[in-house]
Amino acid sequence: MLNKVFLFSLMLIVLTLAVSAKQIDQDVFARKSEVTAEVPAQDLLSLNGIRLSITSELENLKLDSKIFWEKLDAKKLSPKEELNELKPLFSELSVVQVVPNIEATAEKEQTPPRPMPKVDTGIRGRMKAELDDEKLKNFYDVLVSNLEETKLKTFYILADISIDSTMAWDDLGVGRAENFSGVIIDSWKKLAQKDFKNFESYSVLEKDFLKRPEFMNTKSVTLKWNSTFKKTFTDEQKKTASYELNAQYVLVNTKSGTVVTSFDFPVQKREISTLNKKSLSSTLASLVYNLLLSQSSKIQEALDSQGGVERTHLELKITGLSLSEVYGLNSLLQEKLKELKPVSSVKSFSAASSVIDLEAGASAEQILDMLSKGGNKFPLNEQKVLLFNRVDKSFAIIPKDSNN
Repeated sequence: MLNKVFLFSLMLIVLTLAVSAKQIDQDVFARKSEVTAEVPAQDLLSLNGIRLSITSELENLKLDSKIFWEKLDAKKLSPKEELNELKPLFSELSVVQVVPNIEATAEKEQTPPRPMPKVDTGIRGRMKAELDDEKLKNFYDVLVSNLEETKLKTFYILADISIDSTMAWDDLGVGRAENFSGVIIDSWKKLAQKDFKNFESYSVLEKDFLKRPEFMNTKSVTLKWNSTFKKTFTDEQKKTASYELNAQYVLVNTKSGTVVTSFDFPVQKREISTLNKKSLSSTLASLVYNLLLSQSSKIQEALDSQGGVERTHLELKITGLSLSEVYGLNSLLQEKLKELKPVSSVKSFSAASSVIDLEAGASAEQILDMLSKGGNKFPLNEQKVLLFNRVDKSFAIIPKDSNN
């Protein structure tokens, strides 16, 4: 009985392993012109097979292969680097190059060998391997989620700007959905960068996270927008059309999914001239954009109440300044960082070295970035110019003629 249980358990393990591994056996191809000392033919054949296999399996797993390759292409990897990146997803990977034996065939047929074509006909082979589905899914999640970005405190935008099923995008004055929604979403990203300054990153999502990565920053938020246009009437004589816009948004903590704030807008109704398509699309796009713009203050208040504003303390060192000059620099800092609501004071002073204690509503990197603008130089007065060193967070006097 024990042996039977053991054998049954072993079969389950084997079956589980079989399910998570995809058997690959397929023809592969590489162009001769791409073969170099760095990328030999064998590697190009492997890379070709890997790409084909991954694309096929992503589609089989109902994952977006287009986004996957776009994200990988954005990393600007060389073929060798891409091979090293993707090869660990496979096991027992082998490629056998198929070389037609033209001379042997010619001898058998008792005919002279045909000359090789001069065109780049390519190199063919056969790849056999196993693709680990679990590794592929994990790699997909990390790649599509932008691992490094998800570690940052990020303001994400996930927008669905659609039209009623009875309409075409031409009814909004554009040829494609991207021509309409793309402009709005890009403008919203700039709005977020301008109005919600306490984030380290601002990003537009193609789709919601399949699962929230464990490394997701706990202070990141996602603005989820949904709106639909409907054309309700066309007046041929006046050359106008009437539209209704239904819209709502919800702002959630990206890590936990908890709602920070939300709003359902009243139905927006507009009658607009259809004589100029550019003017039509611009008017309707502005309508969508301005709805979110009207919520800017409410969103910031919600972020503040959720502890969305990060306060950072920094100690800034100064050498060779008088007490009055140190206080002058302190005032300069408050003016330069005023949008971050800084609180700063002179912590210590001596003829050799002084320290200013600074607190501001941003991350340390954001504060240092702002202090480094304008060539890192602070015109303290008519005689003195200070140079900021972000590495050791210090100010030092430089000769006046260096301020060119």
